Amino acid sequence: MKKGNFLKVSILCLALALILMPSIGKASEKEKERKAVYHCDFGDAKRFDGLLRNMYNLVNYYTTKNIAYDVRLVANGACVQFLLKDKSGTQFESKQIDEKLQKSIDEMLASLVDGYGVKVEECDITLKRMKIDKGKLKPFCKLTDSGQVRVVELQDEGFAYIKVE
Repeated sequence: MKKGNFLKVSILCLALALILMPSIGKASEKEKERKAVYHCDFGDAKRFDGLLRNMYNLVNYYTTKNIAYDVRLVANGACVQFLLKDKSGTQFESKQIDEKLQKSIDEMLASLVDGYGVKVEECDITLKRMKIDKGKLKPFCKLTDSGQVRVVELQDEGFAYIKVE
């Protein structure tokens, strides 16, 4: 190939690469895993049900759009009551939640964990402070040393922080 033709082909290849680069960037952006951490430290059952519905909407959207995601629920404080399979012997034993609302919470949690792979992490400090045996937690709960520390760690890993009011 002549020197002049080589230069023309090289310039043409460079121009083509510059034209295609924005679309290459967009493709990799779509493949980027989306990460969100929902933080729950409250004991209001209606609010918790709303949080779960927000989580469901997010993971359902990502699933239908075929977008990879990692969504977590980090719980501490009074939120622990929603993650107990057995409230007997705890300060939440006498706290009654409307049966229909409790069913909604239980079904939504099961769907998020089993169907969508959402991970649930409970603060060990909360369990110790409230004198709740970890065996009372629902089986899908993973203990984390500190809920607050875990939220910060996840944010450092690129998780978006979401607090449902």
